[in-house]
Amino acid sequence: MTKPKSYMFAVPSQPRDIEEPELFLERLRTTGAFQLLSERMEEETLYLEISYEGQSYSAEIYPSDFTLPALYRCQHLFPDVDAEAVQAAQFGLAIEMEFGSDPLVSYHLQLKLIHTLLPDVLAVLDDSSEKILSGRWVILAAQSTVPPAPRYLFTAQAVSGEDDCVWLHTHGLNRCGRPELEVLNSTKETYQTHYNTLEALALRLLDEENTPEYKAPFFLAYVDQGVPLVVTLIDWEEAISCYPPDMLGGKNDREEGHNEDTCAIFVYPNQESFEEGKYSSLAIYDDILKENPIYMLSTSETNRMKALAAERMEYFFQAFKDKHNHLLAKIGLLVDEPHRTDFSEREHIWFEVTEIKNGRITAKLTQEPYYIEGLHEGHVGTYSPEEITDWLIFTPERRLTPDDIYILSL
Repeated sequence: MTKPKSYMFAVPSQPRDIEEPELFLERLRTTGAFQLLSERMEEETLYLEISYEGQSYSAEIYPSDFTLPALYRCQHLFPDVDAEAVQAAQFGLAIEMEFGSDPLVSYHLQLKLIHTLLPDVLAVLDDSSEKILSGRWVILAAQSTVPPAPRYLFTAQAVSGEDDCVWLHTHGLNRCGRPELEVLNSTKETYQTHYNTLEALALRLLDEENTPEYKAPFFLAYVDQGVPLVVTLIDWEEAISCYPPDMLGGKNDREEGHNEDTCAIFVYPNQESFEEGKYSSLAIYDDILKENPIYMLSTSETNRMKALAAERMEYFFQAFKDKHNHLLAKIGLLVDEPHRTDFSEREHIWFEVTEIKNGRITAKLTQEPYYIEGLHEGHVGTYSPEEITDWLIFTPERRLTPDDIYILSL
């Protein structure tokens, strides 16, 4: 498939911030975030060649009129004053860029490019995934050495009509060189569990080097003891032929969109069904899926989360000083010898933090481990920050993660 460009629109804090192209060039030439290889201006468009982490990227920058789209998902918390300013904005800066071989690295670079051009950006509209991003989050993410979570690369939307039918589909995967994903003929009772499966598959496809061929089996998870969930991708044109044309997401909904580089998720319930080419609706697993099966994170995502938690550990330590806050730390503990594999030797378990002293954390285990026989819920231990793979801060108002810790600055 042909990868479309990733399109983002940056809303400046002040309209005059986009009126000085020479200031953009000065910032681009002196940034330490990436290397500017070349630039040229044609009319109002600035064409860039950039080198970042061993790859070259092309980008186009130009001013544009701005209207806040009604259906875009607001991904972050905005203070009232920022929200009002975004609503009132009329002009901004468009940033188009083709992603490289690693979508997450490419996405991070696009945020760094925006931050370089507009250091005090108010908000960013990620048009490809139909998200609205807080400028404060963008600044924190751009300054980080760790990329944001891969879920930022796409949005999964649930569209419902007057009847019980719900149509799930993604936006943003095409720019990553992956097909958009859909679940057809879901219901208002089951769409949330189908949403979880769709999101888990999207994350797996982003982590895979190659997208599975249409109709090929793809193991996603064990959804119950010994029950594998084997999904398959069916081209949208074949998928909608299984349903009435006037169904939500059916043929009559495809004239103006969702008619290119998109496919629906079906399943093979057993080996025989695959061999016979008889795929089934995801709905056949509804009774199991409603028990909220756990979709495992990839090793690369676990490592990314640990790196981000470590990079922003100072926020965690500062939050503990406020006794109104409640803190949890996820710690990776070595599992018993029989359970160690070449891919995993640690179980990542949540602990309640009771003390932080001399840079070390004392915490109480909140759950029973699966693979550590001598350790039980309620166990209290002392651990170093290096052993923490993720953390949570519960303030009186909300829950904070390393990703959205920017909220503390509001």
